[in-house]
Amino acid sequence: MSANELSLSELESLARQENVHGKTVDCLLALQSDDEEVRTWAAEVLSGSVEPTADEEEEMAGLLETVLYEGEDGESWSPLASDQLYWTATMLGRLPQIDASTAKVLQELADTSADALASAAKRARSVLGRLGK
Repeated sequence: MSANELSLSELESLARQENVHGKTVDCLLALQSDDEEVRTWAAEVLSGSVEPTADEEEEMAGLLETVLYEGEDGESWSPLASDQLYWTATMLGRLPQIDASTAKVLQELADTSADALASAAKRARSVLGRLGK
């Protein structure tokens, strides 16, 4: 477990809370954990408890860009990377608005034709449509 990765017990606790702020990026990073149970709880928190904030937008956009570009070289993304892109796009979509630079990265994801990223690309298109981008 890396220094900034949430522990299983922390994720379980967050899942029982409502309107959790400031933990979005930590949960997104937990999706890359070697521990399947940590990944499952991270997705659980992201699906309900976490409320992303505008202060987290830049870091989420950076994560989206990094994961997208890391796989782009060989046009190969792991299922974990695909999940992370899907959830990052989802969290960005929960913000009332996003910066143009964030929209640009989301558009790159939306435009991808890689089969491994089909769900993430669909989510990015949905977010951009909702935000009128």
